[in-house]
Amino acid sequence: MKEIAERVIFPLDFQELDEALRWVERLKDYVGIFKIGLELFVKYGPSTVERVKSVGAERIFLDLKFHDIPNTIVGAVRSAVALGVDFVTVHTLSGRTALERAVRASSGRTKILGVTILTSLDKADLLELGFNGELLTETEELVSRLAFIARTSGCDGVVVSAKEVRRVKNSFPQLIAVVPGIRLDEGVKDDQLRTSSPFEAILNGADYLVIGRPIREAEDPEKVCREIHSAIEKALKERGLLQTELAYQNKFSTET
Repeated sequence: MKEIAERVIFPLDFQELDEALRWVERLKDYVGIFKIGLELFVKYGPSTVERVKSVGAERIFLDLKFHDIPNTIVGAVRSAVALGVDFVTVHTLSGRTALERAVRASSGRTKILGVTILTSLDKADLLELGFNGELLTETEELVSRLAFIARTSGCDGVVVSAKEVRRVKNSFPQLIAVVPGIRLDEGVKDDQLRTSSPFEAILNGADYLVIGRPIREAEDPEKVCREIHSAIEKALKERGLLQTELAYQNKFSTET
């Protein structure tokens, strides 16, 4: 199941580094990538990356969501590359120039992921922030535009909710799709608004799932991880069947 576990990203959203390290040791056989975000990085600094690696994390996702002028982002990406992380995030709203320069600064050593629209925002939030109501008919439309900018700027992938991932992957299959906001019980309400189950997200085209609270808050986190693995495996099999069926339909329609 290692290839299935590789698709799971566990966010180390803890106040204390020691607690984060204990979770890495506990989950390293169930999770392919550990995500370091602002909470730990601001408190403990760049050495956090090496500490997390030292207890068994093979791949690191540095999720600092750079959003600044191009020169500043270039410097930040170079620093991230020097830390030896596998993924780093840059807001697509930083603009094409910033994204292009971030990609060049990575030198192919660290994958650049363009953050589209945070899963804590919905259409009402975006309208309040000033996005044009006539153009913004659906959140999906805006996410697709940002994914297009990410793709044509050379980004390796995008961070996108499960509600938009199908359209993004259909339009840009080369992009890695990282989907946060994964919930095992979709009835749970929190600060993530555009959520999805692991099965639905993978079925719709997600490559990686960011899953934190459902694992962290479980009585038996390892059991929950195994259930997630099963859901991912089932979705991948079904997705393969769907892709085969679509290919057949396309071939049939072309021939007729």
